[in-house]
Amino acid sequence: MRDELIAQLNAWHEEDKYQEIVDRIKETPTILIDDELATHLGRALNNLGRYKEALKWFTKTAEQGKKDPLWHFRVGYAHYYLDQLQDAIREFEIAHKLDPEDEDTIQFLEWSRNEAAAAPAADDAEEEE
Repeated sequence: MRDELIAQLNAWHEEDKYQEIVDRIKETPTILIDDELATHLGRALNNLGRYKEALKWFTKTAEQGKKDPLWHFRVGYAHYYLDQLQDAIREFEIAHKLDPEDEDTIQFLEWSRNEAAAAPAADDAEEEE
């Protein structure tokens, strides 16, 4: 049964059916949502643009995710889209250290750094007006 559920969640992910993932996992009592289900749920919520909610589920799996570059990427991704650039940079840097070849991490780290560097200049321009 468990293997079938995970296979279904993975299939829905491949088909971009993120709401189905969320709906199915949320049928499970919260206390029974383990790290694997929490990871699937966080990933689906990220893909639905529900970043704050995704971060709550990723926090549940923080101990497991410490050495997982994909976990750090997903957390960084949520922070990036919440415009929490310093948190995003921190997570993308960890992901990059753990997996220096990952192209998505490199791209998001660059974007985060560039946007963070540009942010003070934008604030200064607004103050001068």
